Amino acid sequence: MRILHLSADFPDPLVPAKTRAVANLLDLVPEHEHRVWSLNRVGRRAGISALDFGPGHRALAYGAPGKGLWLDTYLARVADFVLEDAARAGFVPEAVHAHKLSVEGLVGRRVAEAHGVPLIVSSQGNTDLKIISARPDLRPRWRAVWQQAAVVLPFAPWTGEGLTRLLGPRTGAMHWLPCPTPADTLHPPRESEAVLTSAFHLAGHANKNAALLMRATLAAARQVPEVRLQIAGGGDAHAFAALARQAAEHPARLSLLGPRAHASMPALFNASAAMPLPSKRESYGMALVEALMAGCPVLYSKGTAIDGYLEDGAVSLAVAPEEGAVTEGLVRLLRENAAFKARLAGLQESGGLERFRRRAIAATYRDVLAALG
Repeated sequence: MRILHLSADFPDPLVPAKTRAVANLLDLVPEHEHRVWSLNRVGRRAGISALDFGPGHRALAYGAPGKGLWLDTYLARVADFVLEDAARAGFVPEAVHAHKLSVEGLVGRRVAEAHGVPLIVSSQGNTDLKIISARPDLRPRWRAVWQQAAVVLPFAPWTGEGLTRLLGPRTGAMHWLPCPTPADTLHPPRESEAVLTSAFHLAGHANKNAALLMRATLAAARQVPEVRLQIAGGGDAHAFAALARQAAEHPARLSLLGPRAHASMPALFNASAAMPLPSKRESYGMALVEALMAGCPVLYSKGTAIDGYLEDGAVSLAVAPEEGAVTEGLVRLLRENAAFKARLAGLQESGGLERFRRRAIAATYRDVLAALG
């Protein structure tokens, strides 16, 4: 099948450091022909320009104002450009996959309708719910995408539930599709010291609630004196400086590890008591799944990330992203660590994490594409 992909989250020569979530998904099904139009919003007066990269992909820099102003108008121009660009390349898609509902979905609907082919829409809870909630005037447009798409693929159950509340029940197919990670080898849990290991790109430290997590760790130390928090991640000097000042006040309790090679993270998680990520917003949180695969229980914010996939309180805790709730969750994970890890070992052995592994995600995506054929 020839698939035209629209994504603002695909690494390209213009913004190489984007997440590899979409790229990893396409790598799972190489038997199909994938052409990606990678979208990068720039200043309003910039127009639209494109650059070749990869096997037939195009990196777009398109002008549009921020804060969603004239969103539909400017994205209609992007859709027209993509249609002309694909025609010049002689690429005629058999399906269009928009990798977000709120932005790419508006482009994808126009492109799919012009070609008379099915539209697939992925949905990311963080961006999609935030934008759609903020623009009730555009909700009829998003409702049309939501209803007319052949299939919708939310990253997690809570995302589908949130979109249903905003846009109404869907009549078509909807399947949860986790983000694949290369680090999906299972590592049995083992006994560890009271070390908490969090991991994220430091540029997102405010959304990841890093300062709150540090304060919650200090508060948890009143009940679990041996607790330590280490944060892996780099990529932002200003964020590093801000967090380093806070960590320097409690060097025996808080530390910044800097960037770590992705291949080294399973061992780091496996030697930890828990992986906390109490983000304000989180579409999926691949690091949480990687920690579970590595034998490390996790904590995340309720109504975000992987919420809805797992029984709360078994191998994970979903808490409010508030200092008191996070502190309480950390204390519970540390005091009951042996029980959490015993349940995680059982979940790994029984196949309870299979839905998060590449082979299962590939099978779901293949089935979706086959159903369109």
